[in-house]
Parts: sequence; structure tokens; C-alpha cells
Amino acid sequence: MLLPIAVGCSVNPPIQPRQDPYVPSQIHVDSEQLREDTAVGTPNVHRDENGILYVNVPIRSAIDKTLYVDYYVTFFDKNGQPIGQRMGPFTKTFDPNTPSSITVNSTTPRAADFQIDLRYAR
Repeated sequence: MLLPIAVGCSVNPPIQPRQDPYVPSQIHVDSEQLREDTAVGTPNVHRDENGILYVNVPIRSAIDKTLYVDYYVTFFDKNGQPIGQRMGPFTKTFDPNTPSSITVNSTTPRAADFQIDLRYAR
């Protein structure tokens, strides 16, 4: 009696993505060094009479050195979908230990939220 041999008949399952346990915040930095070199305050958000969203983020160089930082901005609608393309990079200079800020605004009243991504200027 012959026994059937099941060689090469198995199928590998698809590789599933890993779940991200972190909820995205509104402000991101791309390195531990930038996180340590800056102090970022709570964003101030308001709308004008036309419904345009304005965001002001207090930020400063927390070291005795001038920092050159690029930032990108993305606005999202009430469903969390991006509105248009990510804007930037915009370059901002932060003087040593001096309060400053980044101010951005949406181009449409549909904007309900935002994300600002910071990195050292290249």
C-alpha cells in the first residue's frame, strides 16, 4: 500500500502588519536629539470668522545653541483624513533659550485637526 506524500503542498500564511500601540500626537520630532534640544508647549488653536484653523505652537531651543529646524504640516478633516498634501518643509531658526513659536493655518474650514513634524534642517 502506498502512502501519499504531501511535499510542497503547504501554503505560508500572509504576513500581518504589527499593530502600533501608540496614538499619534499633534507634534512629532524625528530624533531623540531634537527632543532633548527643544522645549515644546501646548498648541494654541483657534478659528477665524471664516472657519480657518490657526495653530500656534510655543517652541524654543532649550540649549545654548541656535537651532535650525524644518517642519511639515498636515491638516485633517473630522474623519481623520488628510486634507491635501503635507506642506513643507518650512525652516525656522530658534535662538538659544529664547521663546519662539511656529504658526500655521489651514486653507479650508474643513480642517478639524493637525500634525506638525519637526526635524533638524538639512
